[in-house]
Amino acid sequence: MQRLAARRAAVTSLRARARLRSGLQGLWTRQALIVDRPDRIRVDVLTPMGLALALGTGNARLWAYQPAERVRYEGGATPQNLVRLLGAPLALGDVVDILLGLPPARVATGPPSVTVTPEGQRLTLPLKGGEQRIWFAPSTLDVVRAEEEGRNGVVLRVSFGDHEDGFPRVLDVESPQRGEPVRLHYDAVELNPEVAAALFAPPPAERVLPLEAAGTPRPG
Repeated sequence: MQRLAARRAAVTSLRARARLRSGLQGLWTRQALIVDRPDRIRVDVLTPMGLALALGTGNARLWAYQPAERVRYEGGATPQNLVRLLGAPLALGDVVDILLGLPPARVATGPPSVTVTPEGQRLTLPLKGGEQRIWFAPSTLDVVRAEEEGRNGVVLRVSFGDHEDGFPRVLDVESPQRGEPVRLHYDAVELNPEVAAALFAPPPAERVLPLEAAGTPRPG
């Protein structure tokens, strides 16, 4: 618990170049990401021709901008809308935690327990209506995976791999009740950069429509 809290406090922002794989076809997209605790995210989806799509959060809102159509979509930063980022219906703070290399922060409803497994130490946090399980690597104690279970089974699985200096370069996120997992591979990462609030502001657009009008949400 103390190690998780220390890591959460140690990494509060990120600037990265990444590749994201999602969907049944497993196609990769290139992205530029900026993340800043507690609730700011900016994702630019890039192609050889330039910017294909930009997404951002701030003030409990999510926006998506398509330069080719000069249209901006806006809506609440709800779990249903945030599926567009990592393929799982997560709260905004949970998405920030995962992008910064940690499982979502949870408040235990009882004493946590630690079990030694072949994968390493497993921390179990009792939650209202379920539990969160977090595995740590035996030698480094880096977080390698986590899952959260509710009344109807596992609702979230996250794995963290290719650690460098304690930070994972590969993230796998899966919501078993929703479908295919998403893999995010960081190609270049800068931890704790100073980021201006203006980077998360939505760009001007000729039309602004409700986010629901953008169609079925897909990560990337």
